[in-house]
Formats: sequence, C-alpha cells, structure tokens
Amino acid sequence: MKRNTQAIVRLAAEKSQHARRRVIAAITEMQSDGIAINFNTVCAAARVSKTFLYDPKHSDLAQQIRSLRQLTPQSTATKSIRTNKSDSAKDAQIARFKERVRQLEAQVRSLKDENELLYGKLTDL
Repeated sequence: MKRNTQAIVRLAAEKSQHARRRVIAAITEMQSDGIAINFNTVCAAARVSKTFLYDPKHSDLAQQIRSLRQLTPQSTATKSIRTNKSDSAKDAQIARFKERVRQLEAQVRSLKDENELLYGKLTDL
C-alpha cells in the first residue's frame, strides 16, 4: 500500500518558504533600524530556530548573516533621524486617537440623552 504524501511535502515546503521570507524581512528591517545582526537576533526577530538557519538548504541566509554581522550598526545620526520620524508618527497617531475619543464621547452623550427620553416615555405609559 503506497501512501500519498504529496500534500505533506507541499505543506512543509510552503512552511519553509514562509520562514525564509520572515528571515529576509527581519534582516532587512534590522539593517534599516541599525540593529546588530547575528544568528540570535535574526532567529528571535524572524521566529525561526538556529537549526533552520544552519540547514544546508538555507546556507545562503547563514552566509548573509555571517557577512552582515561583521558590519557595524548604522551611525547614531541615522538613528536620530528615524527617531524623529517615529516621534512625529506617534504624535499624529495620538492626535487621531484623541479625535476618536472625542467623537466616541459625543456619541455616548447622545445615546445617554436618548435613553433618558425613552425612560421618560416608559414612565408616562
């Protein structure tokens, strides 16, 4: 009796491809953020094991990490620019949240007024 394992093999290959994409994305993000790149940090950021990275199938990723860990993180000037952008984005998000809270408070006030009217009508019955 021959077992059909094609689906299992296909799913394993897809899982491996997703993990590769996560590793590549993590390396790219770490480079742009100026974070030190090594096997430990990449594994944590990409949610993969070291075994995955050391696997001969993914030797290109391991080689890329080896070459990038020799480089120094980006200068502090670049980091401060990123922080300023990040701060302005946070300020904009806070402003949006405050506006949303104001709208929701107005809606709650309106609904409370409507409830009072309806309770008044009930007592008249």
